[in-house]
Amino acid sequence: MPASLGVPLRAAAVATAVEAVALASAAIGLAVYQVAGHRPQSVADSWGVVAMAVVGAVSLCLVVRGLAAGRRWARSPAVLTQLIVIPIAATATGNGAALVGVPLVLCGVVGIVGLFAPSTTRRFSQE
Repeated sequence: MPASLGVPLRAAAVATAVEAVALASAAIGLAVYQVAGHRPQSVADSWGVVAMAVVGAVSLCLVVRGLAAGRRWARSPAVLTQLIVIPIAATATGNGAALVGVPLVLCGVVGIVGLFAPSTTRRFSQE
């Protein structure tokens, strides 16, 4: 990451990268689960979920690259990701999946705070 990026923007990029890795891990886990013999009610739907998770993980990786380079365009999809992640993480935590939900909600909060920090806003307004 360039030295001109502030700590909040770096934190937001790292939080988004963690989310991308988590989404890629979910895609791999679902694929392995199916290949190992699990037969869901709809095989096509299940593979569709895997495909969407892969597309999402790759897209988030591109957003992380944009944030790391200080590109203004990357802020909007990163904010949208955090706004989606926070309620999903809260629901997971409330439904007994705290090992997944708590780190995810922390990433979401760190990401949204970092993306709206004054130094981040100044950085993106200079472009």
